[in-house]
Amino acid sequence: MKTLNDLLAKYKNIIPTDSLKKEAIIKIIDEKTGIKLDKKDITFNHHNAYLKTSSKIKGEVYINKRSVLIGLKEMLGKNCPEDII
Repeated sequence: MKTLNDLLAKYKNIIPTDSLKKEAIIKIIDEKTGIKLDKKDITFNHHNAYLKTSSKIKGEVYINKRSVLIGLKEMLGKNCPEDII
């Protein structure tokens, strides 16, 4: 008998939409820094996530960048942004 993990294995490679990526970024940044962002503050280009917000917020995210990227990797898998700029 196949386990549930085996049955769902084919769905692991599904690419998340930008909306799901934005929600994940917002959640992880809030958990790691306490900063609340809106979906309109995040855009994507060439495997990077760009924050359209103040320098102060960008600086705080930059300080915690490594832990944010690790959290995104755990949440989204290999389809997560490679960098947050």
